[in-house]
Amino acid sequence: MIVRLVRYGAPGPNAGKPLLLMTTLIDHPMKAQPTRALAVPFLGVLASLQLIDPSVANTVLVKAGQAFEMQGATLSLAASISTLAQAATVLLMGFLGDRLERRQVLMAALLMLIAGDGIAMAAPDAGLFLLGRAVAGIAVGAVLVLSFAVVGVVSRPDQLGKALGVWHLLTITGFIAASLIGGLLANHSWRLALGLVPLLAALCLPFLPVLLPEMPANPKLRADWPGLVSIAGAMVLFLTGVSHAAKGFTSPQFLVPSLSGVVLFGVHLLIERSRQEPIFPVALYRRGCFTAAIVSGIASNFAWAVVQLQTSNFWQLVQHFSTSQVALAQLPLLVCFAVGAVPAGRLMGASRRTTQLMAGGIVILVLGLLWFAAIRADSSYGSLVMPMVLVGSGLALIAVPQSALFVQEAPPGSLGPVTAFRTTTGQFGFALGFAASGAMVDGFGSANLHQQVLKLGSTTVWSSELEAKVRAALGSGMLGHAKGLPDKAIQVMTDTYASGLAGTLLVAALVVGLLGAISLLLLVIGHQQQVIEQRTRA
Repeated sequence: MIVRLVRYGAPGPNAGKPLLLMTTLIDHPMKAQPTRALAVPFLGVLASLQLIDPSVANTVLVKAGQAFEMQGATLSLAASISTLAQAATVLLMGFLGDRLERRQVLMAALLMLIAGDGIAMAAPDAGLFLLGRAVAGIAVGAVLVLSFAVVGVVSRPDQLGKALGVWHLLTITGFIAASLIGGLLANHSWRLALGLVPLLAALCLPFLPVLLPEMPANPKLRADWPGLVSIAGAMVLFLTGVSHAAKGFTSPQFLVPSLSGVVLFGVHLLIERSRQEPIFPVALYRRGCFTAAIVSGIASNFAWAVVQLQTSNFWQLVQHFSTSQVALAQLPLLVCFAVGAVPAGRLMGASRRTTQLMAGGIVILVLGLLWFAAIRADSSYGSLVMPMVLVGSGLALIAVPQSALFVQEAPPGSLGPVTAFRTTTGQFGFALGFAASGAMVDGFGSANLHQQVLKLGSTTVWSSELEAKVRAALGSGMLGHAKGLPDKAIQVMTDTYASGLAGTLLVAALVVGLLGAISLLLLVIGHQQQVIEQRTRA
């Protein structure tokens, strides 16, 4: 068994005093086992369900909303309830994986996923549809965090990078294939499309006990309910606020829940500092490698959200792609993200190489975003392929070492919550990218919109009404807002949207570059901490 000694601050009344803990690089007794040939690819397929499920649900949402006559707040809740349920329970699922037998919890999560989407698929009304989507959100979150944690259990420490590279490859590949199938099914029936994920989960169930080993439970662990509830509340509030970002950063619908979520997270940290058995040691936040994993995860998910959302809007709003054409257009981004994880995993080894991979990924990602910032309304698809290749490759080079850091930094008894926190930070970064990019496109694009509308030569009254309609289309990115406008007005709108997107991508590049630099600095600090620990141990 490979071990290392780590100093954490003692919790409770001994806070601030050094507490020497021995921790394995992965988890407890399974470390010496060789990587199972099919276990890691199978775990990647399982993890892809967490991406496939919301993708299919978003595809069928319009038709389901029409069938149940969902409008306004109800339709908005239907779009977000799965994500909110996942955010509220993901750390709890990680804890349950540690306390109970992880393989059994994973099987239960698959059964829960079948039940949740089954309820939504057969729902006679909006209430049961919402219930099913909430249950499915909890289930796919559990499947993701448990499959990620099991990668560390079935892999040798020296093979962790390679294993995570294969896991990422199968996760994204499964997402690409199943999402395309889901889109085709949705053209025939939204209920039929919702049956795809339960079918995949049912097919995976019999293979789970065959391909995955039994993993020891730790029934001595006790749930830290104040910590779990406070961080769940913080994430739900923050994500709820972000979902209203289109109304403006100064709107009460955005400010109140978002700021409340941030404040509650601060309360969560205070609670955890005083707990004898926190979700995981608060002193982890003082470890350079752990905080580097958090910051780099926020940066990469921020970039992912900006590029995925805004290229989709650009192709639909400006260049009039259909939804199926957008899915195909984003394939270079997804394929490079998937395939690039394999060489990244093979290259990862010593701490120095981890830093080099992370640095290379950040540089490539920033270059891709800067290249994207040259986008114009008449930019050809071919001119955007290379930026997508760079962004996808950069994300892959960051994702593998970032994932490995969460596994390696997990202390005994906290593998589940620590690795689940990777999902929490990812949701936070994606939400920031989603909110900020929409607001920035609107802000940058609207800066000179009034002058452009007046150049159309229309009357003042008419131009004011037209400007309001164009602003609505620009702010929402919805094609429906542009219907009925004169051709010249639509041209103004598309040019304005493209210029706003260019400014947004430039700012995104600067933000990612800054967060990336902070991540690298934290990695250097973390490696210095490890050297000091080794000297202390010697």
